[in-house]
Amino acid sequence: MGGASRASRRMGSSRVVAGGLLSIIGDFQQGGAAQALQRFNLSNLVGEPAATVFVSLVEFLCPPGGSVDEGISRQAMLDTIADMSDTDVNSFDSLTPEQLQEIFIGFVVHSIEGRIMADIGKNGIKLPDDIEAIGEIQETLHNFVDGATRVQLRDELKDVSGLSGREINQKVEKIYELAFELIASEGERAE
Repeated sequence: MGGASRASRRMGSSRVVAGGLLSIIGDFQQGGAAQALQRFNLSNLVGEPAATVFVSLVEFLCPPGGSVDEGISRQAMLDTIADMSDTDVNSFDSLTPEQLQEIFIGFVVHSIEGRIMADIGKNGIKLPDDIEAIGEIQETLHNFVDGATRVQLRDELKDVSGLSGREINQKVEKIYELAFELIASEGERAE
């Protein structure tokens, strides 16, 4: 992908959505669920299930249509929301800082996976004809990206309350660069 910095820059739409998510997390940490939703005129969703709130936020953070990059970020958000249904996440109001971090990291993981899959498709890499084998490749990719990013990025998200828009953008840029550096180093080690 041309190095971590270049790969990160190719994640334009996903970085914008990640910045929006980080802002929501910061608002939530600073003033609670109502403050986090007020900016989007979604205060009526306070107390609703977290998945319901995030589905509504998808329309603001990554509306339908647009480029492949925008589609990757939208699908990453939807995959992250689907992951929530497999956990003990309940109402949006009761999300813990750790759960908010997991949601953010889940989005980063899914967006990187989406970018890699789009690049595989674009570059015409030959995949097996066996659907099960393709599923195994996709699962391996997910486990690899997830393992290379999740634990290392938690420290980057300890306290984002009160960060300015510029600081959030810098933090998101750093997170994506770090994630791609980790993936590249893990890939080199696996060879």
